[in-house]
Amino acid sequence: MQLSTYETHIHPDPNFPIIFHLDVRRQEDPPFLSHWHESLELLYCIEGECQVSCSGVSGTARTGDVVIFSSNCIHTVQPVSPRCRYYCLIVDKSFCDGFGVPVGDKQFTLVVSDSRIRECWQAIVREMEEQPPYYKEEVKALSLRLLIRCCRLYAAPGDALSPGDSRRNEMVKRAVSYLRAHFAEPVTVDQLCNYVGFSKYYFCREFKALTGRTVVDYINFLRCSNARRLIASGKYNVSESAAMSGFRSLSYFSRVYRRQMGVLPSDEGEEKR
Repeated sequence: MQLSTYETHIHPDPNFPIIFHLDVRRQEDPPFLSHWHESLELLYCIEGECQVSCSGVSGTARTGDVVIFSSNCIHTVQPVSPRCRYYCLIVDKSFCDGFGVPVGDKQFTLVVSDSRIRECWQAIVREMEEQPPYYKEEVKALSLRLLIRCCRLYAAPGDALSPGDSRRNEMVKRAVSYLRAHFAEPVTVDQLCNYVGFSKYYFCREFKALTGRTVVDYINFLRCSNARRLIASGKYNVSESAAMSGFRSLSYFSRVYRRQMGVLPSDEGEEKR
């Protein structure tokens, strides 16, 4: 059984919670590592064919098709033709939740061919490539329109993880959801183990195996991501953002922030208070 990993996402602009890029895969490339994440991921195939799988369900995506990887499902992509190209769009779950679009609790049809979804995709591609004024706002609006249509026509209620997935995936998924809701609080590893109901040794080992991070490192990642959003808002200075994100020491916050984000928090913007 191939090991799957939990994928974390960092948005350089906290006010633009969208990841967009063009991927090119060839048959001779190394195998695509199966992974999962909380946010919904969509692919728009523009050349060739690829085999896609999502929690045990497989399908073939051809030019013009759109692939919908449901939230929290283990998924992978492998080229069928010598070369395939597709655009990737990942919209942060918290952004969708804020607009009442419940992408996290639905299981979506894996491969769809829908002219209106394709039109939204093409408009997003144009905006991202040409970057006219207010393109980020337009992309957010188009993404919501696209996701709403997916929810209306191609979704069914229920957890995206299939019954055959291992218990460690369920355990880590539950822990990640808890940490995202409580990261600003003084959470301990022992407290988290009691919450998920597994021994400390097993939980810490499997959490690191699936997420690629220790529990403490993941908590710091969530705290730094939140602090970055607060600093970027211009409403809070560095020390206020650190405190509101769960840090009790400003010097420790600065060290951790630089390790997580690659820059000092003071470099993210001039303090306004």
